[in-house]
Amino acid sequence: MTEMTNMTTMYDKTIQVDVEIYADIVCPWCFIGKRRLDAAFARRPHITPRYIWRCFLLNPNMPVDGMNRQAYLHAKFGDSAHAVYGRIAEAGLDTGINFNFDAIDKTPNSRHAHKLLLAAGSDSQSLSERLYSAYFIEGLDIGDNDVLDRIATESGHAELIEARHDISFEHQLDHDLAMARRLNMDGVPYFVFGGSYAVAGAHEADHLLPAIDAAAS
Repeated sequence: MTEMTNMTTMYDKTIQVDVEIYADIVCPWCFIGKRRLDAAFARRPHITPRYIWRCFLLNPNMPVDGMNRQAYLHAKFGDSAHAVYGRIAEAGLDTGINFNFDAIDKTPNSRHAHKLLLAAGSDSQSLSERLYSAYFIEGLDIGDNDVLDRIATESGHAELIEARHDISFEHQLDHDLAMARRLNMDGVPYFVFGGSYAVAGAHEADHLLPAIDAAAS
């Protein structure tokens, strides 16, 4: 059957697909990839995603207090940092994201942000969007506990302030990182659809549809 025939047959019911999202809040491609993932599901209105946050540390050796942004960029990219982030900014605009990299003073340690998202559970979808915007558009230090607490409160999730300190979320973070190593994951975003179909990278919506359809079938 053609894709259109398949879609017509499926429109009489709603299908839920679990999507595990391995990502890091300090990864601009993860922000772009998440927006493209949303766009892909918007083209499949009969399929409802259930996003499950999985942790990945882009900078596993980052100091607890983070480090100066310019020092970080120079250490990681050398003289090519400007060109690298210029390409990211262009991709962001195409996805509806107006990155404001100049507002970022510090590259943070993102472990605490991850634990906040794990504590959010089913609300991690909206909270991740808020954290991405806080960091990449407002330039906030999302490694700072006071900033995270303020974001949780302003997002209507004040209960997460205490919840994120639960040791179980530290264990979950470590479990996710171990799983990423077992999957030989060397970058993010990395999406797993229905526990069976993995897509690595911030692909355009068109490239995500086959995995969505396969997981829903």
